[in-house]
Amino acid sequence: MTAFGIDFGTTNSAVAALSDGEVEVIRIDSPPIEWEQFGYDRVFPTVFGYGDNREPLFGWAAKQAETDAKVEAVKRLFASEDQVTIGDEQFLVDEVATMLFSQIKRNAAAESGHEIRKAVVTIPANSRGRARQRTKICAGMAGIEVLALMNEPTAAAMAATRRNREDQSVMVVDWGGGTLDVTILEAVDGTFMEQTSSGIQRSGGVDFDSTIMKWLAESTPGSEAWTAMQRAMLRLDVEKAKVLLSSADEANVPLPGGDVRRLSRTEFEQIAQPIIEQVRIPIERCLRDIAALRGTVDTLVLAGGTCKIPAVRSLVEQITGLAPLSGLDPLTAIAEGAAVASAIMQGELSDYGFFVSTEHTLGTVVLTGAQTLEFSPIIQRGHKLPAANTEVFIPSFDDQESVNFQVIEGDHEKPLHDEDNVVLASWDVAIPNPGPMNEMSFSITYKYDLDGIVNIDVVDNRDEASLFSGEIALGVQKDRRQMVEIAKRVESSLDDGVVRASTVVSDLDPAAATAVLNARNKVAPFVEEGEAAEIRELCEQIESTGGTDQSLVERLEAINQKYNYLF
Repeated sequence: MTAFGIDFGTTNSAVAALSDGEVEVIRIDSPPIEWEQFGYDRVFPTVFGYGDNREPLFGWAAKQAETDAKVEAVKRLFASEDQVTIGDEQFLVDEVATMLFSQIKRNAAAESGHEIRKAVVTIPANSRGRARQRTKICAGMAGIEVLALMNEPTAAAMAATRRNREDQSVMVVDWGGGTLDVTILEAVDGTFMEQTSSGIQRSGGVDFDSTIMKWLAESTPGSEAWTAMQRAMLRLDVEKAKVLLSSADEANVPLPGGDVRRLSRTEFEQIAQPIIEQVRIPIERCLRDIAALRGTVDTLVLAGGTCKIPAVRSLVEQITGLAPLSGLDPLTAIAEGAAVASAIMQGELSDYGFFVSTEHTLGTVVLTGAQTLEFSPIIQRGHKLPAANTEVFIPSFDDQESVNFQVIEGDHEKPLHDEDNVVLASWDVAIPNPGPMNEMSFSITYKYDLDGIVNIDVVDNRDEASLFSGEIALGVQKDRRQMVEIAKRVESSLDDGVVRASTVVSDLDPAAATAVLNARNKVAPFVEEGEAAEIRELCEQIESTGGTDQSLVERLEAINQKYNYLF
C-alpha cells in the first residue's frame, strides 16, 4: 500500500508518498528551468487562474501567465473570506481550493502514476477551527478522503526524526509563504507529542514580496503608472530575486518599461528586517514554555521556503543557540512527514505514533459579577488532541428566557477583544421554564477531534435536556446539496477545460449578492433546520429573479440583521 501526505501550502504545495518504508516526494508539476535550479522541481505553486478562452490554469502555468484572472495564497482566505475576485468575477473560495486539490490529484496521476484516494493533509499549527474545517471539506470535494488534518510542524518533525530515532525534544520553525509557526515536540519511542506552539497567522514569503514591491514602487519614478498586469509580472520577478538571493549576493529585477533594478542581499535584508524579526516572538514564547517543562531543546528543524533565507536562518540560530538539522529540504519536509503519518494511520508503520495538541485556548464568553465580559477557558492551550472538557454556567439573572452562547478561540490571558481572540460562533438558546438563577445551570461540553474541529454540547442540568449539539464551523457550507454541486462543477470544469462561474450570485446586484452569501454562509448553518430551510428557499427565490425583487432582498436583509452577531 502507498500512503500519501499533502502539504497544501499558501505559496507552494507538495505531495509525498511512502511505500515499502521509503518516502518519495512525487513530481506534480513541471517548473521552468530557472526555477528548477533553485530546487522547486517537486512543488506545485498554489495558484489558480484562467486564460483568454476561460481555460483553467494551475500551478506553474497560472503563476507565469500574463493575466489578471488568477489568484494566489487562497489558503489565507480560509479563515475569514467567502469569495475571491478573479479577473472581474466573484468565485467561492471553497470552489477555488477544491479545484486546486483536484488538480494536485490529477497531476499526481499524470506526472507520477499515483492515484491519491486517501491522504493526511497538513495545516498551520495556529489555523483556526473554520480554516481547518474548510481544508478538510475542499479536499473531500476533490475526491480525497482526509485521514487526518496534521499540524505542519508536527509533520516536519516526523520527517526529520525518521533519520534519528533517539528520544529528543524538537523545535520546528515552520515559515512558508503565508504563516509562521514555532512548535516544540517531544519524540519518545517514535511517538510525537506537542509540548507548546506559537505563531503568527499572516506572516511569510508573500509579505516579503509585498515589502520589496512597496520599496521598488516608492524608489522608482513613474511607478504610479504601472498597470495591474505589470505589477503582477513584477511580483513574480521579485519572488524570483528573493529566492536567488538565498544563494547569491545580488539579483536583477526587471522593472516595467524595460529598466532593471539591481538588488543586493544586504539591501534585501535591510528592507525585510522588520519581517525577519517577527520570528523572534514565537520562538522566545515557546522557549519560555519549554523551560517550565524540561528546560532544553535538542534538535532544530527548519521548514518552509522562508527558512531558506540566510538572514532568517542566522537569526533563528542566534536565538536558539542551535544549528538546524541538515539533509532535510524545507520545501518538502512537511509533505514527507504527512506521508509518514498517513502510513501510521493505515497500519503501515506500526512502530511510530503521534499526538497533537491545541494551539489556542477554547472557551466561552461570560458575564462576571462586575457586569463585564470575559473569556472563560474550557480547554486550555497545549491540551493533547482529541480533547473534551465540561464546565457549568448559570444564567445572569432570574427568570432569564434565553442565554447567548459564544464559542471563542484564542488566548484567555489577553483582553477579550484582542485580535488573537476569535469568536467562532454565537447563538441564542431559549431556556425552557425560566426560574430563579440559583436553581438553574447549564453544562457546556467542548470537544476537539484529532483534526482540531470543534463540537459543542449544551445541556440544561435541571432535566438533562439537550439545548444544542453540533459541530461549530463558522461560514462552512452546511448545505450538503451545495457541496455536491461544487464538486460536480469542479469536475466538469476540469474535464471540459472551461472554467464556469462558481456562484450564481456573481450576476446579482452587489447588495443582493452580499445578502444571499451572508444568509447562506453565516446564518443558515446556525439556526433551526426549519428556519434554515426558509432562508435557503428565500435565497433561491432571489437568485431565480436575478435580485430584481427588492421586497425579497429586504426580507433577507432583515433576517441577516436579526443574526448580525454571527457575522
